[in-house]
Order: sequence, then C-alpha cells, then structure tokens
Amino acid sequence: MPPSIRLAIAASHAAVATALLRRIEAATDQPVEGRVVTGLAELAADLGTAGPCIALLDGDLTGFEPAGAVRALRAAHRAVPVVVLLSRVEAAAELALARAGAAATIAWGAPVQALLRVVRIVAAGSSCMSTAALMAAVPPAPANGVAASVALPPIPARSIEPLTERETIILARIQRGESNRTIGDALGIDENRVKIHLRTIFRKTGARNRTEAALRASAAVALAAAGDAALRRAAVAAAAAAAAAAAAAAA
Repeated sequence: MPPSIRLAIAASHAAVATALLRRIEAATDQPVEGRVVTGLAELAADLGTAGPCIALLDGDLTGFEPAGAVRALRAAHRAVPVVVLLSRVEAAAELALARAGAAATIAWGAPVQALLRVVRIVAAGSSCMSTAALMAAVPPAPANGVAASVALPPIPARSIEPLTERETIILARIQRGESNRTIGDALGIDENRVKIHLRTIFRKTGARNRTEAALRASAAVALAAAGDAALRRAAVAAAAAAAAAAAAAAA
C-alpha cells in the first residue's frame, strides 16, 4: 500500500481549501489525509496536533504578507515543510518565500498533477524552485572576503532543464550522502537504473559526478537563503560538507 499524503491546508475560505483537497484526492491513488483550516493561527494550532505533514498555505490569506506568514509557521513548527499557493508566481516572490523558509511555491492555477509532484518532492525532504528563481538566487562571483578555498561549480548560463520528480528525489538523497544501493532499495529500482538516472541528472545540471551534483544543489539552496556575507560563508561551508558526504558515499 502506498504511503499516505498528509496535508494541512489553509485558505481564505473553507470551500476553497476543501475544493483543493478534493482535487488532490481525485488525482492520485495514494491515500490522502487532509485537514482544512481558514486562518494562519488555526493552521499553526492544527500543525501542533496533526503529526508529520505538509502545510499548503494560501498566499492570499487576508491580513498576512506571504513571506511573513511562512516565517511565523516555520518558527512555530520548524519540521513542517510549507508549500505556498499564489495567484501569480514570479521569481522575486518565489525567492523571497524560499528565504523565509518555504519549501516550494506553486500557482493556484497549476494542474493538480503539478501540485502533486511538488508535494511528493517536498515529502522526500527536498525543495522546489523554478529555474528563474534559482538563477536570481545566484550572486556575482564571491568577493575576496568570502571563503575562496571552496570552488563552487558554475551554474550554466543557459536555462537549466528541469529534473523529473524521481530525479529530484534521487538528487535529494545524494545530498544526504546515500549510496546508489541505498537509493535503489528506497525507490524499488536496481543500482543500474539509479546510475542511468544519475547520468541524466549530471547532464541536466552540468555536473561531472555525484559530488558536483550535490554541491550544486546544496549551493543553490544555501545561497538562496544567504542574505549577507556571513551567511554566505556559512552557506559555502554547508555546501562543502554536503559534497564531502556525497564523496564518502561514492567511495
């Protein structure tokens, strides 16, 4: 039996949240456990009793600025990933929400299968950002004061080909330092299939090996959250640690 999708949905109107929940239930064979609330305070209280789940937050909730709402939820429930639904998703808004702690951002008008894909990626422990937001997050070349001993592989100037849901999950597991066998066992595929996925990931990201792929992914997320030079130095160190873990697993 496939694992349940556990959601807590907050929208400006209960009917809106309930309609979204029904669309999700109709689009998947997985069991869906959904809880519907109509305000940020109610959502925060619900997350305290719901157990592990994903919070779907209406970015247009009356009286709240989306990034502030995300920060409030993350402060109260650090372990709960937050996916924000917006009427219109733009790179600047997506980047601001990522810096506030959102795991992903998606448009209300997106196909329900796209929303399901985002939910599954977030449930696997990863996060989703569009190519536009990732490119906006990459700062100019580091100044002399930023740790120069760690060379971050350059992100190609061309548009990055999106990873599939499975490729994104595999990349997240690479970042955690898992071996090909461990990844294959978790996904129910053999090691050769994992290697095929890895080759595709390398091609799409421009990485030469799993270490570089992990470093690129860690750097992109860390740099998105780094608002000043001190945080950026910490981001570089975190990226290096992720790369070292991936290298140890590959050895």
